Amino acid sequence: MTTASVPRPWDLRGVSLMAFAHGASDLYSGILPFVLFYDVARAGLPVWWQGALAFVWYLTSSIAQPLVGAYSDRRGRWWFLPASVALTAIAVSATPAASSIALLLPLLLLGGFGSAVMHPEAGRYSTLLGGSKRASAISIYQIGGQVGYGLGPLVAAVLLAHAGNAGLYVMAVPGVLAALAVATILPAFARDADALAPRRSPDAAAQHPPIDRVAVALLVVSTGFRYLAGASFAFYLPNLLTARGLPLTAVGAVVTAFLVAAAVGLYAGGASADRFGHARVAIAGLVLSVPPLVLALAFQGPLAVAMLLLGSALLSIQNAPGVAMAQALLPRNLGTALGLMNGVAFGLGSLGVAFVGVVVTRQGPDDALRLVAFTPLLAAAAYLVVEHRRARVTAQ
Repeated sequence: MTTASVPRPWDLRGVSLMAFAHGASDLYSGILPFVLFYDVARAGLPVWWQGALAFVWYLTSSIAQPLVGAYSDRRGRWWFLPASVALTAIAVSATPAASSIALLLPLLLLGGFGSAVMHPEAGRYSTLLGGSKRASAISIYQIGGQVGYGLGPLVAAVLLAHAGNAGLYVMAVPGVLAALAVATILPAFARDADALAPRRSPDAAAQHPPIDRVAVALLVVSTGFRYLAGASFAFYLPNLLTARGLPLTAVGAVVTAFLVAAAVGLYAGGASADRFGHARVAIAGLVLSVPPLVLALAFQGPLAVAMLLLGSALLSIQNAPGVAMAQALLPRNLGTALGLMNGVAFGLGSLGVAFVGVVVTRQGPDDALRLVAFTPLLAAAAYLVVEHRRARVTAQ
């Protein structure tokens, strides 16, 4: 029996530290979409440039995650986490200084790489410190990231509206300070987490069933569809709302509210999945998210905002149960599993966001987002297939 198979109480303080690190890093991921919208509009470039530049960021920050996660599962070091937070903060905060696409791209690549290192590292520690409440621990880790990500657009909008490009330069300060704080506190928790990690042994293969690669792939694709829906709304709500006459600061507040509302769903998904079942909770959240997202585009004013927030919360319920299911399928590769779910899946979704940008350019944001609002149903269908496969294996 491996160490990881013994039920253990969870370490809430350690998991909370991972959530803090996640939030500090993802603050800059939240700033980036608004900065790209601002820069593309200022340069007079077509809207599809937003999606193309976003894809560069997510190609680096997402697609690289499984590779980083696989390395971390074998040779991870505690200092990877604070160093990656600092790198992302500095690179993204320097993007306003880029006077051309050629200068912007290296900064996006550096910031994306920092994000790629942070996610599997913090996610692996969260799972190990989560004990028997794996989905709950993952949800708290994700809530930290969602809150940071959600605050990004509001911070960027306020700074851009009142201080222009120069205002964003100071944004490196909180990220660097957060990285120093994590570097000071993390070593003790890292030792505890590493002591709980499953040990590889010659008979390890006999202790775990063969990996269901089809099920893992379906979970990744499902998360990609879910991310496509959420990211498309986050990226193109500025186009929709400014076209409806909202000022820049109000748009930033709405996008921030949309992103922060997901934290409610993250918590609900983690807590309910540990009690009612991972697949069941994920499917319910995905299916129920479609009506409010569609209605948000049909309504105006506060009612539209309310539907956006409800849709965002329901959509995010899937996150923690999905990661927990992937890690259950890959029990000896926790960082790799999280890298696949937060990396490859988000990379696939971001590629879709780039194509949505083409639709926005040709048909407008209303039609594009209305189409995207139905993609959670495809994600739910993938979960149904995974659950069927798992039930069939259990019955054998």
